[in-house]
Amino acid sequence: MKVLIIEDDMVTQMGMKKIFPLFKESIQFDIVENGKEGILYLENQGEDKVDIVILDLHTPVMSGFDFLQKIRSYEQFTDLPVIVHTTSNRSHDLNRCRAFGISGYFVKHIDYEVYKENFLTILNYWFSSKQRKSLLVN
Repeated sequence: MKVLIIEDDMVTQMGMKKIFPLFKESIQFDIVENGKEGILYLENQGEDKVDIVILDLHTPVMSGFDFLQKIRSYEQFTDLPVIVHTTSNRSHDLNRCRAFGISGYFVKHIDYEVYKENFLTILNYWFSSKQRKSLLVN
């Protein structure tokens, strides 16, 4: 599974880098720091396509909201799963993200152990979902 992470906070990036090796399956991941870099990454990806995007809403240069609006305008990315990963627990932000067809939304938890468990749960769900889909195709 290949994951694109759009996250500008270095502490959060370090936490994510510690979590991925704990995952039971092999995950390739890349981190970019804002929505504009995320768009460029997706536009220029090669054969090994991104399976899921983990998106912070509040990044410099291009926010997560702007990223969602732009990415959903591309036909090839309308069904790309995007999980919003943010500090915002405001219902307005959640509803705005839902309008862009997000696949999930979770609030970053201050307790690292809770944060880690939430993150692993999401990755496990999407990995098993991808596996089921590939089994149906074959």
